[in-house]
Amino acid sequence: MLGNRRMINPLLGVYYGIFTAGYIGLGVLLLILEYMGVIEGHISYAMTAVAFVLAGIIALAATTVTSDDFFTSGRRVPAGLNGLVILVVTFGGVGLSAVLATLFFLGIDGYGMMLGMLGGVMLSGVLAAAFIRKAGAYTLASFFEIRYNSRFAGVLAGLALLLPVALLALAELTLLKTVAPYVLGVSEDLALGAVVVTILVLLLPGGVRSMSWAQCALAIVVLLGLMLPLIIISLDLTNLPIAQMTYGSLIEDLKNFESVSGDATAQPVWSRLVAGAVQPVQLSYIGGERAFSGLELISMFMIFAAGVAGMPALLQRATVTFSVFEARKSFAWGAALIGLVILTLPAYAVFFRYMLFDPQLNLSASSLPDWAQQLTSLGLFQAVDGDGNGQLSPRELLFGRDAVLLGLPMIAGLNQTFQSMVFAGLIAAAVGGLIARVLGISQTIARNLNPKKGSLEADISGLRSMMLSRIIITLVALLIGGVAYQIEVDAFQLFIAAIIFSALTIFPALILSVWWRGMSVTGLLFLMPTGLCLGAGLLVLTEGGLALGPFGFGLFEMALAALLLVFLSGWLGSVIGPKPDRIDLETLTEIRTPGGEILYDRMLRLAMPRRGIGGGSR
Repeated sequence: MLGNRRMINPLLGVYYGIFTAGYIGLGVLLLILEYMGVIEGHISYAMTAVAFVLAGIIALAATTVTSDDFFTSGRRVPAGLNGLVILVVTFGGVGLSAVLATLFFLGIDGYGMMLGMLGGVMLSGVLAAAFIRKAGAYTLASFFEIRYNSRFAGVLAGLALLLPVALLALAELTLLKTVAPYVLGVSEDLALGAVVVTILVLLLPGGVRSMSWAQCALAIVVLLGLMLPLIIISLDLTNLPIAQMTYGSLIEDLKNFESVSGDATAQPVWSRLVAGAVQPVQLSYIGGERAFSGLELISMFMIFAAGVAGMPALLQRATVTFSVFEARKSFAWGAALIGLVILTLPAYAVFFRYMLFDPQLNLSASSLPDWAQQLTSLGLFQAVDGDGNGQLSPRELLFGRDAVLLGLPMIAGLNQTFQSMVFAGLIAAAVGGLIARVLGISQTIARNLNPKKGSLEADISGLRSMMLSRIIITLVALLIGGVAYQIEVDAFQLFIAAIIFSALTIFPALILSVWWRGMSVTGLLFLMPTGLCLGAGLLVLTEGGLALGPFGFGLFEMALAALLLVFLSGWLGSVIGPKPDRIDLETLTEIRTPGGEILYDRMLRLAMPRRGIGGGSR
């Protein structure tokens, strides 16, 4: 397992180029057939089905019987392709839809959340990725086990990170429960069943290896679903195809359109957005009354940055690269791709607002256009003729959160093929994020919470370890699917709760463990339960982010104060408990040193001296 590693396949870029060309070619073919009137109905079936069939073929082609491939993809995922995976793992479907909806409903106030997610990836790359890679940990909990030379630390970290990872998985499934039945044309039960089967197809053949290569394909589908329809809309509205650089020319006209449409209502904005309820566009994109104060925006930015930086599925992307340098490089690629998406989403929001508030858009209450009927069938649109005059003003049109991403190509009157690309992109983002969380939960249970075997024994057993992991993956997928079917909590609420728990438990533990030599297991024991308790308390006090807490403070302001208390608890526990011993300090020094043998590889080599297995420098 730790012998000479195969080099990175130089043709991977060609393979994914062929995948991209084939997917675009399918779209062109469907456009031609649609224009000729040969096909009608839900073209989204074809686009979504082909995307996942191809991803499934890639996953099956990545089947492995090697433990190293199953748990770390052989540590040979190129930085650029790993950046694609980082993109889809960071956003997922819920994050992508929520960021765009926040920009659409709150205007520039949505930048706090959007830039926080970019900042989180940058923090991960700078402060943690290289050290996790040097430790060679297969899971994030295993990193803490190696760092403190303590099985207890691994179990404690494994228990703490299960909650945010499970919440993120449930959030993605809740989104798919809403969108997938419309796209697939089946009931909610069958749609959830199809999602669970898809999870198993993408994970069981090769574990991390099959997941990684399938996620690269899904990330390409996400980018195409965002970019291609936007290019057409940009050409129509600005005569130029680069929406990221042209949408600013519409903002002055948009401000005039918004002022003509009447005063905003007094209904709450953020709480309805979090709850997933339909609501009118109340705030101007720029200027006028704002949803958040400056302190709230700063707090939102910092909590989202800390929460994303502590995402276990994101941090584990450092373990699949060829070297410490490649780990850093892959997070740079991920930040660049996320930056591209961040430049794109404001254009999406501005174009939608521009067409919605355009005075030439005359809507009758008795005859809604096709796009309104489509969104209504998804439960994402409602028209309320408040003054009873038979005409609908923009302020009388109520949109659900996910309607922003799905509705732009509809209101722009694009061909159904382009609409189906957006649907396929959203579903691909959700599934890409979901499989990372399901695998993260499964590996943590199999490797860190297994009372009978430690990580070394699991890897020495080889095939038996992979069989156990496959069984647990199947059970976790079925359990998460069953829970998602029963609960009725909104996906964005689950997403925010996961961000809060990640920011208050994993992020401070990771930062103190890497950057403070005085951090001990006792400090970890103080820190993680404190973070979990404070996170749960904040969510209870604010009703899951729907209401203000004591003294009128919002969720993110209180979470920022709680984050400081969590750091303090880790310091306090380390001060009053036993000091780190010489072995712990030497381990930390080695983790901080980029060169040299990977720590976990050395542990395996020393545990199996008679097998002649060596671990070289990575």
